[in-house]
Amino acid sequence: MPLYNQTQGDPQSPALVFLHGFLGNHHDWSETIAYLEDDFYCICIDLPGHGGSVAISTPLDRGFETTHALIKDILQELQVKQYVLIGYSLGGRIALDYARTQQDNNLKALVLESCHTGYTAEDEKQTRFAYDLDWARRFATQSVLQSLYEWYEQDIFDDLSRAQKNRVIDKRSHNYGVCLANTLLSTSLAKQTSALPFLQQNAAQKKPLPVYYCFGEKDKKFKNLSHTLADFSNVQLTEFKGSGHNIHQQHPQQYARFIKEHFGK
Repeated sequence: MPLYNQTQGDPQSPALVFLHGFLGNHHDWSETIAYLEDDFYCICIDLPGHGGSVAISTPLDRGFETTHALIKDILQELQVKQYVLIGYSLGGRIALDYARTQQDNNLKALVLESCHTGYTAEDEKQTRFAYDLDWARRFATQSVLQSLYEWYEQDIFDDLSRAQKNRVIDKRSHNYGVCLANTLLSTSLAKQTSALPFLQQNAAQKKPLPVYYCFGEKDKKFKNLSHTLADFSNVQLTEFKGSGHNIHQQHPQQYARFIKEHFGK
C-alpha cells in the first residue's frame, strides 16, 4: 500500500517534498504551501500511521528503511526528477536519514526544521527508547485525548499558551493511538543512526549536499543542538525569530519566504 500524498502546483516547477512531524499530516503544510504553489511543485506525504497513511505500519526493527522505500516509491510514481526534501521534527529525522542512506542524485537539498541528528552514545539511546516505550504504551492504552494533553505538557512546548495547546490538541485528536505507538517505536530516536559522520563526510565532497537547519528562537533544545552543526561548512543554520518548535505552522509566510529565497527560480 503506498503512502498517501497530495500535490499542488505545476509538475514542471521545482519540486519540494514535505514530511510532517509526529501526530501531523499533509494538512500541516497547507498555509505554507499557499505561498509556494505558484512557484513550486509541492508534494506532501503522510507518514506511516498518520493521516491518509494511518493503515500503514512499519516493522519495529526497520521503521526508517521501510519509510524510505515508501517515499522513494512515491517520487518514482510522480516521476520527480530533482527535488528539495523538507522535514519537520520526526519528518526531519526521516529526511536526514533518507539523505544519509539513499544516495539519491535527484535530491538537491535538505531543509531540516527542529529535528535531531541522532544519538552517538549507547546509554543515551537506551534512555530514549525507554522514554519512547512509555509514550507508546500511553498512546496504545489511553484515550487519544488524554495522551495528547500529557504530550503537550513536555518542556519543548513551553512556548505555547494553554489556549494554543488546546487548539493543537483538538487538531490532533483525529489520530489513532495504536498506530501512533507503532510509528513512535519503529522510528524512535533511539533507533536513528547518528547523522554527524554523514554530514562530516558530505562536507568534504566536491559538491556537498546543501543542508539548511532551521530552529525557533524560543526552542531552547534545538537551538542548543544547532551548535553541534556550526562547524559543518555545508550546513546553514537559520534561527526564526519569535518561533518555537513548530516554525512552519506558527509563521507560515516567513517559512515560505525562506524557501523562496533559497530555492526559487
